[in-house]
Amino acid sequence: MNDLVLTEMISKSLSGRLEASERTLLDSQLAKSTATARSFANLSAIIHRSVALVASDEEAMQEHTERLSEIAKERLRKSVQSAVGRSSIRAAADEGSAERREGALESQVAESRTVYFQQPEAERPADSRQAVSRFTLLRKIGEGGLGTVWLARDEKLRRNVALKEMNAAAAESPTQWKRFQREAEITGHLEHPNVVPLYMSGVNPETGLPFYAMRFLGKQTLLDAIHEYHAKRRSVSDDPIHLHRLLNIFLDVCQAIAYAHSRGVVHRDLKPENVALDNFGQVLVLDWGLAKLDTDGELASRFALSGTAAESGLAQTIAGDIVGTPLYMAPEQAAGEMDSLDERTDVYGLGAILFAILTGYAPHEQSNRSQGGNLRVSEFLQSIVQSESPRPRDVNAHVARDLESICMKAMAKQRYARHASAMDLAADVEAWIAGKHERQARYDAMRMNGRDLKSRLCVQVRQLAASTQFMVELPPVQGLIERLDHQDEEYGTWRDRMTKILLGLARAKGNVSALSFAQFKDGRIHEIVRVERSLHDVSNVRSVPHSRLRRGAANTFHKTVMAQFPGEYCIDMDFATAGQSRIVVGVPVFDTETEEPFGMVISEAEIGILVRPELDLIGTKDHLYLLDDNGQILFSTKRLPGASHGQVSNGRDVIDRWSEMIAVLDDEDYVEADREFYATQLSFPQRRNALRIVLQVAE
Repeated sequence: MNDLVLTEMISKSLSGRLEASERTLLDSQLAKSTATARSFANLSAIIHRSVALVASDEEAMQEHTERLSEIAKERLRKSVQSAVGRSSIRAAADEGSAERREGALESQVAESRTVYFQQPEAERPADSRQAVSRFTLLRKIGEGGLGTVWLARDEKLRRNVALKEMNAAAAESPTQWKRFQREAEITGHLEHPNVVPLYMSGVNPETGLPFYAMRFLGKQTLLDAIHEYHAKRRSVSDDPIHLHRLLNIFLDVCQAIAYAHSRGVVHRDLKPENVALDNFGQVLVLDWGLAKLDTDGELASRFALSGTAAESGLAQTIAGDIVGTPLYMAPEQAAGEMDSLDERTDVYGLGAILFAILTGYAPHEQSNRSQGGNLRVSEFLQSIVQSESPRPRDVNAHVARDLESICMKAMAKQRYARHASAMDLAADVEAWIAGKHERQARYDAMRMNGRDLKSRLCVQVRQLAASTQFMVELPPVQGLIERLDHQDEEYGTWRDRMTKILLGLARAKGNVSALSFAQFKDGRIHEIVRVERSLHDVSNVRSVPHSRLRRGAANTFHKTVMAQFPGEYCIDMDFATAGQSRIVVGVPVFDTETEEPFGMVISEAEIGILVRPELDLIGTKDHLYLLDDNGQILFSTKRLPGASHGQVSNGRDVIDRWSEMIAVLDDEDYVEADREFYATQLSFPQRRNALRIVLQVAE
């Protein structure tokens, strides 16, 4: 009986498959050779120790409480057969060398081939298989052009790992083979909490394909988290805490990339799919296959000393090559300027990830859709080179402006305009997160100031209306009506008395700019008495000479006043006085004898005179705009374009959210998530007009 037949019979005996006739033959052979019997005894001891070790695993013994499972025995049989069939084991048939070989054989069987866990064949997916003896491939997680990622079981350490194995088609290319090796080498040398740890690398002896095993977090990536966040934002509510979680993940990615840059590694393929997440906040940056090594970096020096760099071309690129993912690609990558790619290229990639977090889309995704999605790759890359970087708020109008500015800086078309490093970008995002709470407090305070200002202005306007109603009851009013047609001495006396009363009233009311009594006749206005405060000296209140009293066609405000019932008032805006915007209050005057409408009394208040004392009391430092219904800016604490030339600005030109504001102000205050603008309005009776109050957080 030769050694191979004997080995097969011993293996079948150990696995419990030896038939009676074969057992007789084996016993006869063992009786003839003492050395063979001793080797068999040694192997039996090894097997029993292995059985005891396997039996300690409850999961492996669920169905076989007294002996090994059929799968385990089969694997053990193959291992023993392989070991015994070697020349070293055949040499161990010599009785003098058997004891020396026992330790080596025991090590091979117990260490290299021990099975701690194995799924029953019925439960294993169809695509599962064995890889390198230590790993069992359970199911496919993902697949790309270069390799396939498997969920694998490390049988030695009894844990799940992610195993990336190179695809057979890609392995035929020496360049792709080197790229796969480089990915494993770089990943293994980057020791950082946010860089996926590499456990083992090698070549599968069965397939001849290179592989490496790394930590398995699960199937969720940052892209999945982004899609989930925006789905909730659109359908349920925009909870700020969800955005903060994504931004914290982004900060971890920045930390990992900053660490890689410190080691001279540029990732060159940053995108949400290459960021793995687990359920406990762990963030890992994956896929370093397109990474570039800076020739001055630490890792490049290590590889150069070991002779690896020259073999793998780690510090070299081919002119005109395009590497990266087009939807997240920097302009210099799309242009094929591979030798000029550096850390700022990764800063663009980080900005692209931030863009996806803020909008739910890749930066260049909308550009492709706008072209109908039919662009060839070369055309698409050319559009990235030629077009300006997209703005997050063009995709999602609710993105905070400060956060958009950070993203736009990171994605600047020119590299010199970007953040100098990943840490600088992270610092800006951290500052925004920290400052958001401060900004929220400032915004809440500004809203309170806005409501307070509205309340105070409302009180002032009511007081102005009350003063105007009081003027109607003055005795000189009816005296002037009675003597108007006579223009005699008595008329002059009544006019002088009326002038003195209005002068006293104007001096007592510091917010009053002008008071007047006028006749309305045949659609025209004829002022009888008017007192006015000087534009340049507010303490100077004087009577307007008869020759300068206003006469002319009545406007809409005058006609509206005359349409009111006795004692009712009407409020409007007036721009008749050069350089001033005024709130005017008019009350109709009736002839008490005929009960016919005669004219009106009018009070005027310059808006700046009304507002400035209230702003001093409130103490706000934020920008204030007061506008009318047409968007004309009546007052502003912020210097406006063209103000020095007397030009009147429109809200559409100064406040970029003016159209959004007027859409809601008739029903409610304008409050925005961006925490920059707050708007409310003071509506006047008959809803003929309203004073729009807009506050902007001052930087």
